[in-house]
Amino acid sequence: MIYDGLQVVDLSIGIAGGYCSKLLTDLGAEVTKVEPPGGDPLRRYSASGSVGRDGDPDGVLFRYLHTSQRSVLGDASLEGRVRAADVVIESFVPGAAEAMGIVGVAPVTVSISPLGRGGPDSELMLTEAVLQARSGSLSNHGHMDRAPLTVGGRLGEYVTGAFAALGAMTAWRRATRTGEPEHVDVSMLEAMQLTLVTAPTLMARFPGGRKLAFRWVMLPGNEPTRDGQYVGITAVTKTNWLSLLRAIGRDDLAGDEELATMLGRFVRAKEVNEIVRGWTMQFDADEVVERCAAERVPAAALGNGLTLPEFEQLVERDVFVRQPGAGFLRPRAPFRFSRVPDREMTPAPRLGEHAVDPIPAARQRARRPDADGDRPLAGITVLDFTAFWSGPYATSWLSAMGAEVIKVESLQRPDGIRFSAAVKPKDDPRYYEQSALFAATNLGKLGITLDLGQPEGLDLARRLIGTVDVVCENFTPRVMDGFGLDDAAVRAIKPDVVYLRLPAFGLTGPWRDRPGFAQTMEQMTGMAWVTGYEGGPPIIPGGFVDPAVGVHAALAVVAALEHRDRTGEGQLVEMPMIEVAASMTAEQVAEQSAYGVLLERRGDGGVYRCADDEDGERWIAVDLDGDPMASDARATWCGERSPEEAARELLSDGIAAAPMVAAYAALDDPQLQARGFFEPVEHPVVGEHDYPGWPMRFSAGPRRYWREPAPLLGQHTDDVLRDRLGLTDTDLADLRAKHVIGTEPLGTV
Repeated sequence: MIYDGLQVVDLSIGIAGGYCSKLLTDLGAEVTKVEPPGGDPLRRYSASGSVGRDGDPDGVLFRYLHTSQRSVLGDASLEGRVRAADVVIESFVPGAAEAMGIVGVAPVTVSISPLGRGGPDSELMLTEAVLQARSGSLSNHGHMDRAPLTVGGRLGEYVTGAFAALGAMTAWRRATRTGEPEHVDVSMLEAMQLTLVTAPTLMARFPGGRKLAFRWVMLPGNEPTRDGQYVGITAVTKTNWLSLLRAIGRDDLAGDEELATMLGRFVRAKEVNEIVRGWTMQFDADEVVERCAAERVPAAALGNGLTLPEFEQLVERDVFVRQPGAGFLRPRAPFRFSRVPDREMTPAPRLGEHAVDPIPAARQRARRPDADGDRPLAGITVLDFTAFWSGPYATSWLSAMGAEVIKVESLQRPDGIRFSAAVKPKDDPRYYEQSALFAATNLGKLGITLDLGQPEGLDLARRLIGTVDVVCENFTPRVMDGFGLDDAAVRAIKPDVVYLRLPAFGLTGPWRDRPGFAQTMEQMTGMAWVTGYEGGPPIIPGGFVDPAVGVHAALAVVAALEHRDRTGEGQLVEMPMIEVAASMTAEQVAEQSAYGVLLERRGDGGVYRCADDEDGERWIAVDLDGDPMASDARATWCGERSPEEAARELLSDGIAAAPMVAAYAALDDPQLQARGFFEPVEHPVVGEHDYPGWPMRFSAGPRRYWREPAPLLGQHTDDVLRDRLGLTDTDLADLRAKHVIGTEPLGTV
C-alpha cells in the first residue's frame, strides 16, 4: 500500500473526520480511532433509526467508515499515541486541541470544524444542514414557489472529509521533507461553498452576471417514464441539447438559440417539460436510456440504495463488496492504482477492542535534504488534458501547491466550460474568455493549444508527455485511446509518469464509452433520490460531484507521487466518477442491504419562513435534531421574527441555526472574510475579481493560494513549445497556419 506504516490517530467524531480517516485507510494507513467512553455517537446512528436490526450494536455507517481500523478509549495513553502518530485528526471545538497540547506534536495535525479557526464565528458548532443555509446552497436549490430545499445525504460532511484527507497528505509530503510539524485547519462552511454551489460569487460579478437570488431545477432533469420510473437526462452543453433533440425527434427546435441554453430552458420550463416528458412517457426507463445513449446524450436510470448495486456496469466492475464481518453491501475504495493492490479489509472495530495493544514507539524524523518551500508540489509538472470541472478542479489543487500545470486545449474544441459565460457571442467576440467557472477552476495554469487530430499536434503532445511527471484526462476512454494515448502508450513514452484518468464509468465494462456528467452521477448514485420535496420527484444537487471527484483525484495524484518518490514507479490512476460518487452515498446501499430500509427524500424540513419577508425570500435553517419545538410551532415562532433575530435566540439556546444567505452574497460573510477565503486576482479580460481559495489553511503556508489568473486560450503555447521542445519561430508559424495551434476558437460547443 502507498502509505503502508503511516500511523494515524483519529480523535474525531462524525462523518467528516470518519471519511477522512477512511480515505487514508484505503491508501494504506494504520488508523487508531480514539473514542470517548460512550464511543463515537456515529456508532449509535442510523438514518432510518434501524441500529441493531441486523443484530449488530453498531450502525452500518460507522462500520463502513471505520473498516480496517483499531479502536481504543481515550485515556492516559493519549499523549503517547499522539507522539507516536504521523497524522492526528481531530474535530473538537476550535481551541480545545491546542489547550490539550495535541496540535504540533505529530508531523501533521488535521483540525476539522464547522467554520474553521480564526474569525468571529469560529466556535459556532453548526450542523451540515444549517451550514447549507449559510454557504448559499439552500438559496440555490428547489423551486421558487416553494420553500428552499436542503440537499440530502449529508454530502457536505463527506466532501469536507475528502478535503481534510487531501490536506493531510499534502502536508505530510512537505512535513517529511522539512521536519517541521504542520497544522491543517479545515472549514466545512468553505468546503460546502466550493462544492454545493457553482462559483456563485464570481458568476454574479463576472460580465453579464447579476446579483440575484433564485432557485431552479435543471431542465431536462429527472424525467418520468412509462413504467413509473425516472430517467436522469443531462444537457449541459449546446451539443448535449442538440443530441437530445435528435433522440426525441425534434430537430425542428435545433435553431431555437434560447432553448439551447440552460437559462433559456429555465425561462421556458413549462414548454421544455411538455416536450421532454411527452417523449419519455412513451417508453420504459431502460429504453429511454438506450435511445439517449445512441445519440451520446448523458442519461441514466435513477438509482437508490436498492437499485444502485444492480447496475450492470457496477456489477461488471465489482464496485460493491461485502462488509467484512457483517455481510452488508458497501462500495470498494474509490481509487484504482495499477501498481498498488486494494487493501485487504478487516471488520470495523468494537469499542475499545484494541486497548491492550502496545502503543507504537515515537519515531525520530529527520529533515530531508530535498526540503520544499511553501508549495509542496514545486518541481512537479503536469500535462492537463482535462475539461469542464472535475478534472480541472483536481489539477487546480496541483497548481495551487506549486506544480507547473500545462492545460491543453484545441482551437477546434476548447474546454467546453469556456462557453458557459453569461456574455453572448454577438455582444463580445471574446465571450469565451469570460466564463466564471473556467476562470475559477484554472487559476495559475499555463494554457496551450494543440490539435491532436492532426499528426503534428499529436506528435507534440507525445513529446510533451516525455517531459512531465503527471498526465491527466477526463474524457470517455475512447478519446485518448483513439489518439493512441492509452496507459501502455503513455508509459512507453515516460515509464515513471503518473497517468490520471477520470472516465464517467470506468476504463472497462459495458458502459465504458458512455458519456456522463456530474448530474448523471448524482442521478445514478442516490444523491438525487434523497433530495426533493416530500411526495415530489427527486432533484439533483446540481454539479456537486464534479468538485468532489476533483478532490479525490487530487488526493490520488499526491499519493501516486509519494509512491513514485519511494519506488521510482509511475502508474495509472483510474477514478471513475460514478465510483467516487458511490463512496459518498454508501449509507443508502448499506441501510437497504443490512436493514431492508430504502432511504427516501429529506423534504424541506428544518427550513422556515421568517418575518420582514416582502420578497418571499427571508428564511432560516434550524437543526431539527437539536430543536425540542414541534415543527408547526417553530414555523409560527420563526414567522414572528427576522432570520437574524431568530438565529440569535436559537443559538443562545444551544440550537444550531443560520439565516439563509443568497449564494452570491457569501463574499460578505464575516467569517470567510476573516479567514481570507476569497483572494483578489487580476484577469486581462474581465479585470480583478475575488476568487475562492481552498477550505484548508496550512500553518506552513502558502498564505495565499492564487498568484496568476486562468490562461487565455493558447496564451502560453509559444513559450511552452519553445522552452520544452525547442521549436523555432518558423515551426510555430507553420503550426499556426495549419491551425494546430492558435489563440481563437474555430467553433463552439
